[in-house]
Amino acid sequence: MKLFKHHKNYSIYTSDDSRINYYSNGEIASLEMISGSIDSKDDASHNEIIIEYRSGEKHFWNSKYIDGYNMYQFGIAVSPDGSMVFAQTWDMGLFALDAKTGERLWRTKSKRGVTSLFVNDDTLTVQLHDYAMQLIDIKTGEVIKEKRPCTAWGFTALDNRHIVCQVTQRKWEIIEASTLETKESFTHKEFTGEHTDFSVNHISLCENKNICVRGIKNEWDDFSSPPKLLPNTEFEHFLYSDYFKTLT
Repeated sequence: MKLFKHHKNYSIYTSDDSRINYYSNGEIASLEMISGSIDSKDDASHNEIIIEYRSGEKHFWNSKYIDGYNMYQFGIAVSPDGSMVFAQTWDMGLFALDAKTGERLWRTKSKRGVTSLFVNDDTLTVQLHDYAMQLIDIKTGEVIKEKRPCTAWGFTALDNRHIVCQVTQRKWEIIEASTLETKESFTHKEFTGEHTDFSVNHISLCENKNICVRGIKNEWDDFSSPPKLLPNTEFEHFLYSDYFKTLT
């Protein structure tokens, strides 16, 4: 694993296939999942979780809430004090688990799927599948604030305070994670072409402080009737934020 960027509450590590995992900069040093077997009682896979603290202390427990979806595709987040693990799911909402026992502490009332998660001091910033972003109380799982619209697939952290999110196909926002307040809105010229749809599937922060956006571009043949969808092509563009550059 390669260290990508430090945050106040955790670090982001990237593997060779660009999937992201989250580990705490606080008490927890690492979290590892070992795939388990299907439980016939609830038809769910119970994976073994290994939590290691910086003190050398280790804990082992099983969980049906941590799997390939949240562990490898979107990452696992933990609280800075090492007491909680947060597991995002496709169709069961967000779970908070005791880091030493795996006991479920709370689950969000809504079963809306979660695609991104950012740990603040007392809250969690959560991106949902249904085009919304929420601020959630870290101790109770209660929703404090909700923001719309946002795209369904997720956001990317820029530093200890800010995230960048595609709000609509052409509109982007830099948001203060702990308040959901918009600090800058901008449209990139590459995303405003007529009869072209951009399906963004990856955002990353570059070393030169620019924001790199990758995805699939859907183009249409306007000479056919009705217009015909041409084969998808991959694209890569860079976004430039005046607001973010003042902070770095």
